[in-house]
Amino acid sequence: MKARITLVGFGLLAGSIAIAIKSASQHIAVRAVSSKGTLQKAKDLSMADDFFEYEEVQNWLPGSDLILLCGPIKHILSTIDVLKNNAELLGGKKAVVSDIGSTKELICEKGFDLPEPFVFVGGHPMAGSEKSGIENSDLSIFENTYWLYCLPDKIKELPELLKELLSFLGNQPVQISPQEHDSAMAWLSHAPQLISTSMATGLCLDVIENRLHLAGRGFRDMTRIAGSSWSMWKDILETNRQNATKALAAYAEKILEIKNELSGEQFEKLEDNFLRGNKTRYDLERGKNLAYPLYEVIAQIPDKPGSILEALNPLAEKNINIRDIELMKVREGIGGTLLLAFKTENDAKTAIELLEAKGIYAKRRV
Repeated sequence: MKARITLVGFGLLAGSIAIAIKSASQHIAVRAVSSKGTLQKAKDLSMADDFFEYEEVQNWLPGSDLILLCGPIKHILSTIDVLKNNAELLGGKKAVVSDIGSTKELICEKGFDLPEPFVFVGGHPMAGSEKSGIENSDLSIFENTYWLYCLPDKIKELPELLKELLSFLGNQPVQISPQEHDSAMAWLSHAPQLISTSMATGLCLDVIENRLHLAGRGFRDMTRIAGSSWSMWKDILETNRQNATKALAAYAEKILEIKNELSGEQFEKLEDNFLRGNKTRYDLERGKNLAYPLYEVIAQIPDKPGSILEALNPLAEKNINIRDIELMKVREGIGGTLLLAFKTENDAKTAIELLEAKGIYAKRRV
């Protein structure tokens, strides 16, 4: 009999989990729980085996082995109440419940209080996009990323079915307390979102109306997440206000310090900030928020039709698996830089040899 995973709230991440399972023909039945319009899209795309509206709890709760709450935080909290009030529908059968919420203290407080036979584990996959909706689902979105999880006192390790799902998706599970999680995310995610939003909304009118097209990659990169959905971020910021405010205040203090160095008599002190920033960025690049390191190769290819295929075909013929790929820069009529990433150092070395045999300049990226 197939294990049943029930995805409550069928958006980008739930859709990505579903298509990963379906595309790999895993021995898991996928249940989609969402609104009528979203369910119709999911049906059209054959993303699940069964489809239920939120209110049909008497149909989607019984028989669920793993329930993953994938909606906005406020919806996750209200769904935990629904589960608590309908525990008898399980008929005494154990059901693991987890979530993908971006804050953990309130969710875990409620989730850990669920009665048996529920077992709740707080979760937060460090994957996502500024885009939303199942139409943007990506079966590889979780590959080589961390999945943070919070355990209640009554259990000491991840339940087996959840552990198997994370392994299949390509995640590296990392245990953390709800309090540590929300503090860290305030610094690494929530305050940066607000800073990105501030940059995008703080431009002077003349630049917005007449000079915005001149923005380089730096400004584009720093404001990318300014395109994120307020409907998603509203709950995140509301449930982590204190930590996010503290982190944002510290960032603002640093910006003011740099402003004073720039405008005053301590201009030379700017170098110290640059050097400290260089080190943090170097440490980040070295880890890249990945569960395991990738070995990167840069290849110079000409700007002509078929040049990417010409570079990739020899690797495919030797069964060299590319874990990531990016066309970094292109000069029209001249050429571009292709970035290839591999799981093993030997794969990277072999790729360089194969590319050079084709007359393509390639080297390790360090």
